[in-house]
Amino acid sequence: MVEGQTVLRAENISKSFGTVKALNNVSFDLRRGEIHGLLGENGAGKTTLCNILYGMVRPDSGKIYLNDVGVRFTSPRDAMAMGIGMVHQEFTLIPNLSVVDNVVLFTENSGLLMNRSEAAERVERYGSEYGLKVNPYVKVSELSAGEKQRLEILKVLMRGARILILDEPTSVLTRIETVELFRALEKMAADGRSVILVTHKMDDVLSSAHRITVLRQGVKVATLENRDVDRSTLARLIVNRDVVFSLEKPVSQAGGPLLQIQDLRYLDTSGVEVLKRVRLEVRAGEVVGICGVAGNGQKELVETVVGVLKPTSGKIFLNGREVSRLPPSRRRELGMAYIPEEFTEGLVPDFKLWENIVLSTPISARLSSRGLLNPLRVRAAVEDLIKTYQIKTSSPDAFTWSLSGGNKQKLLLAREFYQKPTVIVAHNPTKGLDIAATEYVRRALLELRSQGKGVLLVSNDLDEVVEMSDRLMVMHAGRIVGEFSHQSVDLDRVARLMLGAS
Repeated sequence: MVEGQTVLRAENISKSFGTVKALNNVSFDLRRGEIHGLLGENGAGKTTLCNILYGMVRPDSGKIYLNDVGVRFTSPRDAMAMGIGMVHQEFTLIPNLSVVDNVVLFTENSGLLMNRSEAAERVERYGSEYGLKVNPYVKVSELSAGEKQRLEILKVLMRGARILILDEPTSVLTRIETVELFRALEKMAADGRSVILVTHKMDDVLSSAHRITVLRQGVKVATLENRDVDRSTLARLIVNRDVVFSLEKPVSQAGGPLLQIQDLRYLDTSGVEVLKRVRLEVRAGEVVGICGVAGNGQKELVETVVGVLKPTSGKIFLNGREVSRLPPSRRRELGMAYIPEEFTEGLVPDFKLWENIVLSTPISARLSSRGLLNPLRVRAAVEDLIKTYQIKTSSPDAFTWSLSGGNKQKLLLAREFYQKPTVIVAHNPTKGLDIAATEYVRRALLELRSQGKGVLLVSNDLDEVVEMSDRLMVMHAGRIVGEFSHQSVDLDRVARLMLGAS
């Protein structure tokens, strides 16, 4: 990296959305051959700043310079024409088309004509050059999350991008895919390209970025050289308080089984056996974690356990009662809570907060009188939950879509825990959350464990599973292929099992 050779500079950028000040006089610069980490909590202004740099949003005030020349972007096409590409957190791919057809369509829409054979050749060439290999002729629907991420990056590289903006690129990646992504970014930086790495994960920037800029509530707090900062200092800058990273967790005194899964099989609509005789149990007072490369049956296992999918064969017992064929609502009544992978699977964005709380049958029954919801009891209960779970909102009547990601997750936790479950199924419960919200969710799950509840934790975050679990299980190709106690976890062995090695 060439010190001081600035390729992109933003000066005194401000942006408001209504009464919310998303950015307040923020300045930022990017050097040639640099990976620059942009850190902050959810709502800190990271994505807004990058959307401005990419021409998706116009600033209220401030200036942008590209190679010391003032520029004004009216659209992403302007930014792309000047060598800036952005990979968004949500993939913009068409699942039913092949990789090469997605590339052709993207280049056509961005003003660059390319036929299929030329597109395939470039996919292979750039893929080999940067370690981003993807089969050009496979359908996008058949790609893993990591391969989809590679394709999104290849698309902007083929468009000639010298500056890449990556918004939360590791949020859906496994540990192995994350390492592969960072290797590719290092090769790009060595080639003179520049990368803005937008994330709320400190470990991502500490392991890959040359410099780190921290935003908090729309204001730039600091820009630091990586070598001058450690994890604790960085966390303090992000949340403006000390953060405790190691979760104090007494040794589990596990009781009897609360959730038992016996020889569970599930065939999808194509007849493919996704779950292959899965057996496990969750006992009172323990967290059982399941890890694996995404797409190896974890999602289907979760949805079968909570009742979204019906098993092809096998049995599920909850508190000693078979629930294999019972609907989700009945399982809730019998003591099961569910924290889904996506907010939209558990919350209705257009509902008010109190409406989402009473969606749960056990809760609505508790807050009813003679079969009708009691408005006073509902409001009192929801106000108490807002206070207890520190949900930042104006009132119980606020619409759920107005909450930040972390506060949506707190609302989910509040509802699920309020129904007093004995078993909690949590699927990627901290996905997309910032440091403070992640810390909160993990502590809440461990508090239930201490109360003698059982927690089934399914997560793509291997560090999370290792830290939280009393017992850890590895899934591969629809099977449980390994089990470890918390004390006996061997990360190398776990990684090999995740990849199908013996």
